[in-house]
Order: sequence, then C-alpha cells, then structure tokens
Amino acid sequence: MKHKEVGGLVRDGRSRTGAHLLWDRQVKIKIRIEIKIQIKIQIKIQIKIQIKIQIKIKAAGGGARSTLAANPDGLGCCVYNRSHFQGDNVVKRSVEIRFMKIEFPDSLRRAGFVRGATIFLFLFLAAAFSGQVAAAQTGFTGIFGGGPFYKNAANNITEIENSGFTEAIVWSVEVNSVGDLNFNGEFPLTSGGVYVGNATHPDFPGNMALLKEGTVKRVTFSVGSSNVGDWQDITALVKAQGTGPTSILYKDFQALKAAIPALDAIDFDDENSFNSPTTVAFAVMLGKLGYHVTPDPFDDSSYWTSVVSKINTQLPGTVDGVHLQAYAGGAGNNPCVGWNFGSVPVFPGMWDANDTPSQVESIMSGWHTQCDILGGTMWLYDDFVGNGLAAQYASAINTAVGGSGFTLSGPKNVFLNQSATADAPITIADLNGFTGDVTLTVSSLPKGVRASFGGQGNKRRIVFKAGASAITGFSAVTVTGTSGSITQTLALTLAVSAGVGTSGTGTRVELSSEFNLNGIYQDGVKYSTEGIDGQGDSYSANLLTPTRVFDGVLFDFGPADELDVVGCSGQSVALPPGQFSALMLLASGVNGNQESEILTVNYTDGTSSEFVQSFSDWFTPQKFVHEAEGVAMAYRNLDGGTKDKRTFNLYAYRFALNPSKTVQSVTLPDDVDVVVLGTTLVP
Repeated sequence: MKHKEVGGLVRDGRSRTGAHLLWDRQVKIKIRIEIKIQIKIQIKIQIKIQIKIQIKIKAAGGGARSTLAANPDGLGCCVYNRSHFQGDNVVKRSVEIRFMKIEFPDSLRRAGFVRGATIFLFLFLAAAFSGQVAAAQTGFTGIFGGGPFYKNAANNITEIENSGFTEAIVWSVEVNSVGDLNFNGEFPLTSGGVYVGNATHPDFPGNMALLKEGTVKRVTFSVGSSNVGDWQDITALVKAQGTGPTSILYKDFQALKAAIPALDAIDFDDENSFNSPTTVAFAVMLGKLGYHVTPDPFDDSSYWTSVVSKINTQLPGTVDGVHLQAYAGGAGNNPCVGWNFGSVPVFPGMWDANDTPSQVESIMSGWHTQCDILGGTMWLYDDFVGNGLAAQYASAINTAVGGSGFTLSGPKNVFLNQSATADAPITIADLNGFTGDVTLTVSSLPKGVRASFGGQGNKRRIVFKAGASAITGFSAVTVTGTSGSITQTLALTLAVSAGVGTSGTGTRVELSSEFNLNGIYQDGVKYSTEGIDGQGDSYSANLLTPTRVFDGVLFDFGPADELDVVGCSGQSVALPPGQFSALMLLASGVNGNQESEILTVNYTDGTSSEFVQSFSDWFTPQKFVHEAEGVAMAYRNLDGGTKDKRTFNLYAYRFALNPSKTVQSVTLPDDVDVVVLGTTLVP
C-alpha cells in the first residue's frame, strides 16, 4: 500500500503494480511446439484401416492441446478440440473441419498412399493450429514516479525517455470534495473544471509529450493512494452530480486531457473505498473522454474482477490492463493465480526496495513462463532518480517478458512548411539479442507531401517534403518497421503549415494602426503585458517568422515584442481600393472557441458582403467551415520567458468577394477574443 504525507511522499508499502500490457501494435511470437504422433493400425478381414493421430501443442505462457482423428478410407470429417490455459483461466474452444469424402482406389490404399496423405493433412492442420496459439501480445513496461516527473524535471524526463520503459505512471492525483485535482498536495492541476497547472509547472504538458519521443508509448496518471479521501470524494461527487458533461469530474478530466494531449490513461489506486457503481460510472465517463483505465489492486480480487467486467460490458475496451501490486501490501500476489480478468491482461509490479534488477528479471521470467505475462511495472522512480537503475530495471522486465525483436521511437510531432522539407530521427532499439535488418515504410501522408528515409543501422531519419500547395493541417502518419515476420509501428503527427518566404500573390492590408495587443514575442523574452489572451501568453516570433505564404498568398506580421496583433472590437479597417476575388485572414480565437462571429466587407458603391464565421481557439482546432490550418507551432511563449510546450495554431480564413466591385473597408467581429495577425486581398 502507498502512503503520503502533505508536501511529500512516504513509501511504506503501498505497492503499485503497473505492468501495462497495452497492445502497442507490436506483435512478438514465441512458440514451442511438441508433436507426438501415435499411429495404431488394425487390419481386419475387410482390410479396414483406422488411424488415430494425437498432436499436443504447447504455446508459451500456457498450454494448448488438440486431438485430431481421421478415417483414412477417404477424407471424411475430423474434429479437434483446443483448451488454452492462461493463469488459472481456461478457455475452451472446439473447431470442426469438414472435408468432402473421397473414395480412393484399392491400389492406392494398399500402397499406403491414404495413410501418408492423412498424416500429412493432420501435420498441416497442426501447423496452422500452432500458429493460432502462438500469436503473442506485447505490453507495457511501466515506471511509477511522483515529484521527479514535474519538479526540476528536465533531466528526469530525458532519463525515462531513454530508459526502455514504455509507460510512465505519474503518481498520485488527489481529488478533493469539490472535485479539484492536484498531484501530491503540491501541484494543483484543475480548479472549477479548468486546468491551472501552468501556474505551478508550465513545462509539465510539454514534458509529458517529450517522454513519447523516446521509448515511452503511454502516459498514465494514477488517482488515489492508501490515504482515505480521494475515492470517497469521487464516490460522493458521482452520487451528487453524476458523470455527465455538467459534472465537475467530467469537466476536470476533459480539461486535463485537453491541456495534456500526451495523457493516455488513468490508473485506479482505490485502496479503501470500493464502491462498485460509482467506480464503474467514473471509468465509463473516462472511456468516453478518450482515456483507458487500469485498476491498481493489491487485494480483493473478486471485487476488482467484477468491476472490470462491468466497465468493459458498458464500454468495451475501456479497461485494457490491470496493474497488480505484488509488493508491500500486495506481497505474495501472483498474476498467474487468483487474478483472472479474462481477456484483460494482468501486469505485476515490484518495488526496488525489495528486489534488485536481477531479482526482478528472475521473478518476472517465472511469471512469464507460468502464464505469459507480457509486461510489468516498477515502484518507485523517486528512489533511484539519476543513478542508472531506471534503465536496468526496464531492461530486466523487458528481458523477462519479451522475445527477440526491436522497437521504433521518434518524435510525436513533426512540423513541416509548404515548399520545404523537415526531417525527424527514427531510432531502432534491439531487444534480447535481435540482429535482423529492419526496413522502414511510411503510410497515410497528406496530399502534396512525400517522404523518404536515410541513415544506417539503428539510427535512421525520415525526411518529409511538402509542395507549395500541400494540404495544411494535422495528419496521423504511421512509420512501419519490418524484419522478417516482426513488424513494429511508430505513430507520428505531421503538422503542415503555410510556407516561409517573401514571395507570393495578393495585396497586404496595413494593420499597424489597429494593433492593440502584444501577441508576438521572441523566445526567452520576459514581459509584463497581458499577451494575446489577457493571461500573459503569446505566439513565438521565432516560429511564426515575419512572413508566411499560404497556398501562394503572402502575409505580413507585426513586429515582435511590441503591439503587433489586432484584438477585434467591431472596428472598421480600411482596405486598399481595388477589385479582388477574396479576403484572407490569418487569425484565431483565444480563451475558447469563438463561434458565429460576423465579419463584413464594405464596397465603394454602398453595398457589402456579410460573413458568419467561427474561430477555433489557438489550442483546440475545430476545423470549422472555411477554416484551415495556417501555422502550427510546437509551443507558445509565457510572460516569464519560458515555453508552454504544447501545439498552438494560427488559422487561415478565406472570404469570397464580389470581384466586380471595389472594396472599401472590412468591419471585424465585435469580440476581443478573436485576434487577427495578418490580412491579404487576393486578386
């Protein structure tokens, strides 16, 4: 069991088993096949031959047995039954294979042809059956940690990012009676359903994303501890408010996921509440918000198996692993005995205070042999920060549960401009003696973008090249590594933006007289203005650059570190006189999405064109009608001179004009939370 004191962590035995075996799209196959063939031939007066073939097949982590029988007078009907053992769970399946009966001439029977054909047939079936049994799953190797993940965290993030752990489990989220969330009583996360973490650790969301540029594939936050309160408050809040969009818990965890996109799952560390209805409702709510859920039990297996079953019945796939504590309060737990969650894998956790890396490897190897565990967790990173043990423990678990193979790692996001190239490192990590050659391919590229690979051995690079009219926006791109029958994938988000340059079409609209916000700052500059959003945040001049070319149309931006952005208030901006096909803006909403705003273009003949447009918040693209990605940026600047390392956006809008009329002015929306950085008239 894990215990805490205010302001710090006390480790006295709250064991968290966080061995997450998530299906990382990695498939490793480990097969051991034993085949025994017994042939009994009885020759009766009628020369009738009966052959009985028994084949036993064993697969790693359990056992599978099949019995096949056939009559060699012809190919008739054969049936084999299979039982697969996983821990103390037995799943029985029967497969019936029917063949058309074929009569063989006596000469072929006498020649032994039928017997040979029959044996061949059943060996063939056995091979097919063994392939079915041997398809292995792969899981997560997790590390629990508290303060080191958010306090003076830069070096720690780098260590875990490159450690070999594939899951980072940040412990422990406390929930108070009004639903506010914080880490360990010292790092407020939400207040009133709004994310407030940037006030304490503005680099935290970016650091969670950085973890995924290495071996970490999953970020999990653990809720609760052995202390009484957190889960009692969750129970009370669910009973009082439910779990719908207006409830505080819904707002909290929606805000948390929006602020920290790298966050994947919530670990349930309930050690003293055990309220099944509210726990199930809370988990289903999280699943609908896009989270996975991993219970973290140390005892009461019947309660937890029931809860997991109820959650996945209501929302299949929500619980995709169980972190079983096998240390301290959970000492003596065996993931292979008494902890049967059906198809949901169990991942046992161990504690460095009790076991060295070699001992962890030995124990985990035993469980892997007994019931095919595919991952595990270590408690607690706080004990061995920076001394090299993180990599040793990760290696111990990976060696114990894995076969020979490889993993792929690289950045989560790649930023690419039109008419330019961008590259990113792809690292191939060998596992358990793997020495094969790996071939890389890429899929799901957006229109107008090509990709190629360079580098040698385990250090490769992917190079993206975008054309002048490449589709802007975010695309999920998959890099696939193949070596023989082993396949691994790496998911990247490719963000395509307007090009950087000074050549393009259009007539720029002079906005300097309307600048009323300090919205663009050089990186590292400390400032006392309210920034672009009234909260001290700003676009990075280094990322934005002085000009952009969107689909061939040129835009200018205001000067950095001074008034350089228009906060809209219904003002009228003079337009260069002329006849144009469209008016384009590079603009955004701040402090939330700004919907159904009115923009009016006035002509010299007294007529006008009115447009109703919604503007996405600069952090949450909504892909509103007539809205496209203009510039996607890897961070924004904060008034203290630091960076908020999440993705922020500037959007492009195009409004069709009457090309037969001469423009005079544009009336901007009457909403200060709509900000305009550049305007160009398109011929």
